[in-house]
Order: sequence, then C-alpha cells, then structure tokens
Amino acid sequence: MIDTHSHILPALDDGAQSIQQSMDFVIQAVDQGVKVIFATPHCCDGVYDCKKTDILAAWQELCHAVDRAGVDIRILPGAEIRVNHDLVARFDAGDLLTLGNTGRYLLLELPPMFIPHAFFKMIHQLKERGIIPIIAHAERNPMIMSQHGLAADLIFQGARVQVTAGSLTGDFGRGPLKMARTLAQNNQIFCLGSDIHPGRKYRMKTAEKKLNKLIDSADTYQILQKNPEQLSEPSPGAGNHSRTGNIRGAINF
Repeated sequence: MIDTHSHILPALDDGAQSIQQSMDFVIQAVDQGVKVIFATPHCCDGVYDCKKTDILAAWQELCHAVDRAGVDIRILPGAEIRVNHDLVARFDAGDLLTLGNTGRYLLLELPPMFIPHAFFKMIHQLKERGIIPIIAHAERNPMIMSQHGLAADLIFQGARVQVTAGSLTGDFGRGPLKMARTLAQNNQIFCLGSDIHPGRKYRMKTAEKKLNKLIDSADTYQILQKNPEQLSEPSPGAGNHSRTGNIRGAINF
C-alpha cells in the first residue's frame, strides 16, 4: 500500500513537530501495511511556504532516522502546493517539488472556497511542461462536493484526483464521505492519502476495507498500489527540472 499524502516531516508545517512524532506516524503507517509514504508538507498556502531545500533536508533527516530504527518503509519527498496565481511561474523557476522529486506529478491543494476558472488553464500549462497535477483531498472541496460534474471536468482536462483515507471513514463529516463514495463508484479516484497530522487518526487500512465494500478489490488495488507506483517513476529525460521561458498568457484569479 502507498500513502501519497502525509505531513510527517519534522517541524516544517502543521504536521509532525519533532523527529519522534515523525517516527510515530511512520510506525502507524507500517502497522497498517504501508510500504511507501510520500512526505508532502504545505507550500504556498499563505501560512506555510516550505522551500524545496528545506523539504529535502527534513526528508533526509527522517530517512536516516528510519534507517537507524530498522523500519521497513520507503519515504519519498514531495509537497502539497496551494493553487495560486503564480503557480506555473514558480514551477518554471524551479521552486516547486514534484512528488518523489521525479519531475512528473505535482500535488495541488485547491483554494478552500472556490476553484478559479483560470485553474483549467493552469492544468493545460502544466501538461505542456510534462506535469500531471493531482488534486489533494478533492472530496473535501466545497465546489467539488456541490457540483459533482466538476471532478469529471478536472479529470477530463488532465488532472488526477486524490482522496483522503479519513473521508472514507467519515472523519471529515457526511459531505466528504458522500463525495468520496461517489468518486470511488465513478472510478474517479487515482490514489489515496492519509493526510496525517497531529490529532488525526491514521486511516489507510480502514479506508482500504471501506473501498473494498464500494468497488471491486482489483480497483482498490489499483488505487492503493498500481496508480501511486507511477508517482515514483522519473519523467523520461528529466529529473525535477523546470522548463524555462515565460508563461504564455496571464493567469488572473
């Protein structure tokens, strides 16, 4: 099982506040059958703006701690990046960390109350750069919950949908639970993430059981294993390098 969204890196955002708390989260993941976990601290959200160099340094620190403890899990770096007007420009400047540092996928957090129409243009611009955007906790976005066709529109444009494990267990309320079930039954979930923070329960194993009641077990395996395996595969001919040059067209929110 692969956890594609977590806040386990120490003292970077509102996630783990110490290496010990990081290790506590890691042990919970291992106990629930997780073999790979992406560490994705907040970036560009107006409160936390974790720099790529800081993320990679904290990631290395945690990897060393995991190795010393002899824990059987692979930690991969990433970031949960808030969508804003300069998203593509910051990618071009090399400021944003792709999932696994492979140059293929960006984990994007939509604004909490609305999805700007310009975001569809951003998806296109990222695709031009060889980047596939993954929408973090899509089922918890108010517009996606109220406009069920919106998720399909985002997927049609080239985005992928990530769902939080805790939404499938009802931890975030009835709205996200209903939306998560709908996305699962419509075959619109690409991957699952714990989105673990202090004060939340680690729900990957329970979410797996919930998915198996909603969809075929082969589809659950696709969501929890086969699809997220792609996130650690490097882009052909690229590392995490950005494309240089100006953005074509202004992005206005």
